Amino acid sequence: MADAAAKTDVKRAKPQLNVYTSLLLVAVLLAILGTTVVSLMNMDATGQGPFDVASGR
Repeated sequence: MADAAAKTDVKRAKPQLNVYTSLLLVAVLLAILGTTVVSLMNMDATGQGPFDVASGR
């Protein structure tokens, strides 16, 4: 009986990181980094919160 159960088991492929998934991951990380940099620069310009509008100088 053990041999019959072993023969019917389905072998599954291991999940692999493909090119599109890695490109999506890089794009998301760059978007997060860009948002952080812009918000920190805006904090320096306004002297207030990260998403307050800076007045034109």
